[in-house]
Amino acid sequence: MTLKTEATLIVHGPPGSAPPVMADALRRAQAEVLPEHPPLSLRPMGDDPGVDSMEFMATKTGQTDLISTCTPVFIQAPLLRGMELTHRDLTPIARLVADRFFLVVRTDSGWDDIGAFLDHIRANTTRTGGYFLGGINHLLSLAIADQTKADVEFIVTESEPAVWNAMIEGRIDWGVGVAAEILPHVEAGTMKVLAVFDENRRPAFPNTPTLAEAGVPVTFQLWRGLMAPGGLSEEAQADWHEHFATLRDSAAWRDYLTRNGQEDAWLPGEPFRDFLEAEWDWYERHLGLAGLLPNT
Repeated sequence: MTLKTEATLIVHGPPGSAPPVMADALRRAQAEVLPEHPPLSLRPMGDDPGVDSMEFMATKTGQTDLISTCTPVFIQAPLLRGMELTHRDLTPIARLVADRFFLVVRTDSGWDDIGAFLDHIRANTTRTGGYFLGGINHLLSLAIADQTKADVEFIVTESEPAVWNAMIEGRIDWGVGVAAEILPHVEAGTMKVLAVFDENRRPAFPNTPTLAEAGVPVTFQLWRGLMAPGGLSEEAQADWHEHFATLRDSAAWRDYLTRNGQEDAWLPGEPFRDFLEAEWDWYERHLGLAGLLPNT
């Protein structure tokens, strides 16, 4: 392993979102299994999630000590904004995990289970939210509305964590999020989980049914990974692959996966690049169907 200098990991999401949770797990994993390495330095850049990181890395072509967390927003934002800068101008390093979304409501909502919730939204207008149109929160709310023929109002919040503040304050009625986002609120007793967007129940909330069990077969799998500046040499890419493959074999990383109900989805290098092209096609199609792409 030749990666011995201090490295910086850009965290592309704001506090209270999922990327900082993953970044902290990577930092702890490196300290555990590679104590001889300088600590992994975390650089928050979540004011404009994904875009801030992409634009910053675009100015650091070939820099070998810089890497960023990444999620589908690295694809959604360029499509939705018509950006010239895309993931193709950067260096995909690896997909790390697969995650699932959960449908959550306030504990005092009066909906005891997913059946009661679905009965209500079929007969009443409800509000949900997310921090941008075309985000996963929005696409999943559109899917639920389509499956149930419900009238759902989507409210744009100022940030991803603000979705949960909006729910607590009563400005939205329900939301969708991953375990890393909702766990603090569930553990605090302010929210409860009604269903999971997957074919199977998830270990993070084993008693929570799937939406399909309630007759609404909406599923979604989210990925998280790592992206580096463009122009990275094959040798530098191989160093990053080896480095993060090593971090996966740590108690800190396994604890992160278990607590947040995620699965290892390791896919480094060229296969990850190919995966991103398939993701681009998927989002381009679905955002286009929703009428959210520029000039559509």
